[in-house]
Amino acid sequence: MNINLKGGGMPGIPSIPQNLPKLLLIIGVLLIGFGLLLLFYEWLLRYLVAGIFIALGGLVLLIGSRAKRMLG
Repeated sequence: MNINLKGGGMPGIPSIPQNLPKLLLIIGVLLIGFGLLLLFYEWLLRYLVAGIFIALGGLVLLIGSRAKRMLG
């Protein structure tokens, strides 16, 4: 029995892209670096969380204003 391990795969299921492992390794290293940065600079976490809440609040305001305009 000849088993082809290169490419092929199951029909209908896409194969894994060639550069996916390298991309995942780079993202992992960047996340570890960001975690270390947050570990040494606690104030950065405060501004990061505040920025997320400001962005979410702005998004809710935008959605609310468009919904109000749609309803008249």
